[in-house]
Amino acid sequence: MKNTNRLQNLIDLAKEPSGERRRDLLREVTDLFLEKPADLSETETQHFSDIMSKVAFDLEMAVRRELAERLSCTDSAPHDLITKLANDEIEVAQPVLANSTVLQNADLIEIIKRHSQDHMKVIAVREDVAKEVSHSLVEHGSDDILETLVQNKGAQISRETMETVIARAENSERLHKPLVNRQDLPPDLMNEMFWFVSKALREEIVMKNDAIDDALLDEALASTKAALGNEAVGAEANWSAPEKFIRRKERLKQLDQGLLVQLLRQGKLNEFLFGFARLTDLDVRTAKHIIFKKDSQALAIGCKAIGFDRATFSNLLLLSDEKGERSTEEVFELLSMYDKITAEACQRTMRFWRTRKRTMQHNAAEKAYATAGG
Repeated sequence: MKNTNRLQNLIDLAKEPSGERRRDLLREVTDLFLEKPADLSETETQHFSDIMSKVAFDLEMAVRRELAERLSCTDSAPHDLITKLANDEIEVAQPVLANSTVLQNADLIEIIKRHSQDHMKVIAVREDVAKEVSHSLVEHGSDDILETLVQNKGAQISRETMETVIARAENSERLHKPLVNRQDLPPDLMNEMFWFVSKALREEIVMKNDAIDDALLDEALASTKAALGNEAVGAEANWSAPEKFIRRKERLKQLDQGLLVQLLRQGKLNEFLFGFARLTDLDVRTAKHIIFKKDSQALAIGCKAIGFDRATFSNLLLLSDEKGERSTEEVFELLSMYDKITAEACQRTMRFWRTRKRTMQHNAAEKAYATAGG
């Protein structure tokens, strides 16, 4: 009853035309509300909300900013007032967007759709960001927003949303390191990044693969394998001459590291390519990317995974560099890497690349089926 009478007096004071008096009124009302907000009835809370809203939105931005700061950490703050403040200019909205637990996911998603990148960036640093909010941020936000979101350990990001971020990252270097460093990044998506991140981050990915438990690795790949089903295998009649040559060598048990070095020395690049793909169990497109990538980290991983000795790797480095683009320093760095990385880490990385092979084969088969009108 005491609070109700006090509120009525404040309502009367709200009719004062003086701006300075109304600022004092707002502070007094806010002080009163913040004394014990959880003890107020729903009606009393609504009265406070009406008064604070009426006064605050008739005054300058600095006053609304002060109100937003004071209410931003109050769990019992009026929802309608908090929502109005969150939809205000970013200078007012910032403390509420960053801290208020009163805002619901639906409120945040609506703000993301309607307001500026500045509003989105503040939402992206909230202590807890739900999956649906992260999805909306990725859908509407710039790369700057995505970087902020990925760096936020409290942000929940679904696999589907993460796939979108990975696709964006291919053309946005600023996303590379935050993604690789994110603890909940699915291992298979992390390994997809291998093909477009820096040399240092590729080494980091391989080291992370080395630390993955075999059971977790199987789990990470299981869903992809289950979705793909059987691999698409082309009929022998469709094989090219280089592929037929390699298949024949394979049947004769003559496909080994020595043959690959010999093929490169003879300038038989297509035969070498198919041979490397067969030995590593990779698709030809991925094998080609590995072999002719200038920095050759991927080649080191492939060779180490299937047990090539250091001398063979060194020969492949030199022979595959037809234009002499690798400096002596780069060659020594690659040989040093070859000595340092473990076969186990490389084998785990190759498992992701082999799943990539199945994905591409599956997609090709689906496309061919659709084209045929199946």
